[in-house]
Amino acid sequence: MYLVTGATGNVGSKMVDQLLAMGKKVRVFTRDVDKVAHWGDQVEVAAGDFERADTFERAVAGVEGAFLMNGALNGQAFRKLIDTAKEQGSPRIVFLSSTLADNPDLMIGRLHKEKEDTIRESGLQGRFVRSGGFMSNSYQWGRTIKAEGVVLNPMGSGRSAPIAPEDIAAVAVRALTDSSILDEVLEVTGGELLSVPAQVNILAEILGKAIRCVDIPTETAVQGMIQAGVPAPVASAVGKSFEVIRDGGGAAMRDTVKRVTGRQPKTYEQWARENKSRFA
Repeated sequence: MYLVTGATGNVGSKMVDQLLAMGKKVRVFTRDVDKVAHWGDQVEVAAGDFERADTFERAVAGVEGAFLMNGALNGQAFRKLIDTAKEQGSPRIVFLSSTLADNPDLMIGRLHKEKEDTIRESGLQGRFVRSGGFMSNSYQWGRTIKAEGVVLNPMGSGRSAPIAPEDIAAVAVRALTDSSILDEVLEVTGGELLSVPAQVNILAEILGKAIRCVDIPTETAVQGMIQAGVPAPVASAVGKSFEVIRDGGGAAMRDTVKRVTGRQPKTYEQWARENKSRFA
């Protein structure tokens, strides 16, 4: 039995699908059971919340492996979570981290690294899937594309290697189920370096409509996130990551998807064609 938290998210949902396709038994931990109802009796549902230790205790009990994400838990609460996992059978932990985890000057990197270290210090077997930017982050452009034919870009011409959530999930599933995966840290990226304008051009061609890419200052992007309900410290931290990419610090690629799964990661064009309805 494998526990997947965040099963309604971009990566977690793909992990559930992939584990089921492999014939594995899956337990999902969720606050809203209606959101996982489409899996029916294919999965075991553990209703609960990370803030309620007793519900996570029941969810993690007896599982062979557990997939965890950073979430909103502070260091002490996350440590309690890991202690609970250890008490309930010491499963292998696969933690969705960030490629920024080796950059302590950035809050996003520091928060992920602290949680990695909590798992390391626990003595549990941990695997850390450090992801670059998700291709699904492009969904944030949907509203302005539909309303104005515009994408607001705080990253200038800086390039990164965005990765499809299903490719992140594929690496995480292998790390969760295959004991021969010995790498503690698995950095995952897509297989092509693209700027935001390049991604927008791909979307425009697929959608058959003109889309303008308009550069905006970091602060404008941060204020937009705050107005959308993102906590100010989180929005500021995301803004710093935008600046890293804008200044050339995101232009790195890794072959981890190919090495671990045996296939190339999806291109942005492949992913965008499969998800064009989200933008049309």
